[in-house]
Amino acid sequence: MIKQLLRIAAGKSNCFSCVPASEEWTALFSAAVRQGIAAYLFSGVERLPSDQRPPLECLMDWAAIADYVEQRNRKLNGLCVKVHDAFKREGAKVCLLKGQGMGMCYPHPLRRDFGDIDIWMAGGKQHVETFVGSKFKEASVGDGSHHVSFIMDDVDVEVHHTPATLYNPLHNRRLQHFFEAEEAAQWDTMVQLSGQSEKVCVPTMKFNLVYILVHLFHHWAFEGCGLKQLIDYSWLLATTELDDDVRKTVVKQLKALGLGNFLAAVMAMLEDIGVDACHLLCAPNRQLGKALWQDVLYTGLVTAEDLSTGKFAQENKRSRFVRRLKRAIRVLPLAPSELPWMLARNVWVWVRWNAFKN
Repeated sequence: MIKQLLRIAAGKSNCFSCVPASEEWTALFSAAVRQGIAAYLFSGVERLPSDQRPPLECLMDWAAIADYVEQRNRKLNGLCVKVHDAFKREGAKVCLLKGQGMGMCYPHPLRRDFGDIDIWMAGGKQHVETFVGSKFKEASVGDGSHHVSFIMDDVDVEVHHTPATLYNPLHNRRLQHFFEAEEAAQWDTMVQLSGQSEKVCVPTMKFNLVYILVHLFHHWAFEGCGLKQLIDYSWLLATTELDDDVRKTVVKQLKALGLGNFLAAVMAMLEDIGVDACHLLCAPNRQLGKALWQDVLYTGLVTAEDLSTGKFAQENKRSRFVRRLKRAIRVLPLAPSELPWMLARNVWVWVRWNAFKN
């Protein structure tokens, strides 16, 4: 049923194939909250005929979440402008990554579920760490060390010296070369976030088509990605007029990064939720898409709540290592040239941790 509601929210359908029962609505609402797409799907709920809408209590809960997300996004949009302007005043070249900028692709930008604020800053690792450390005394280097983070108005702000990394050394080198080649074009694309009068810098369409899929893959490979990241990519594609040259360039780049199978699986999922075939980057792989659906909906997603207070809250390093090892083996066909390097890194971290402990 969640696939049908996704199509309704995307404007590709107006109703369910049959009237959902009360318990089905309860399960659907819980899944939407867990996936971080409840506010987005509420737009689909609003499109339904009256006889197909959820029970009143569920409807009120859903509306309350949508209202909260909208209010929070208004605050974050203002904070994005504040952060952006603070860096620009110091002469820094920055642009927003994903997050509030991606929301501008949505038909209702304020209903994209919120997160932290990510920005990319020019100058390289040492310059970024020195600059941010001098301006924000409590700044800290994040996991994987490709960003520095600080808190502003109770919101995490991550400043990246590179937008993303991959595990395979060859693929990562190609990815960094792509970022370097595209960097100069990323400081000039300005958009006006919902409710704001001042504009902020966001990446170009070509850059995002590569970067957002790499980011989606990174989420998925480690702890499983949710539908939120896939919906981001669906609206990025649906609102982009691609010529054949750009399409071929993007697909060639993603295949060179070892993500050809993953891309084809994602295309199958996006076609299922209403992205027209003319907007897809490549032919969908239905078999791999089915496997990715299974992983995203049922077996793969580990939320921040799971790690902090949920079923993995008491997980030790050994248990986490074993869980990630099993996951990497299970999903290997979707990225056969990338995941072995992720496994190798996890083994190396595990060995180093044990050596340090002893």
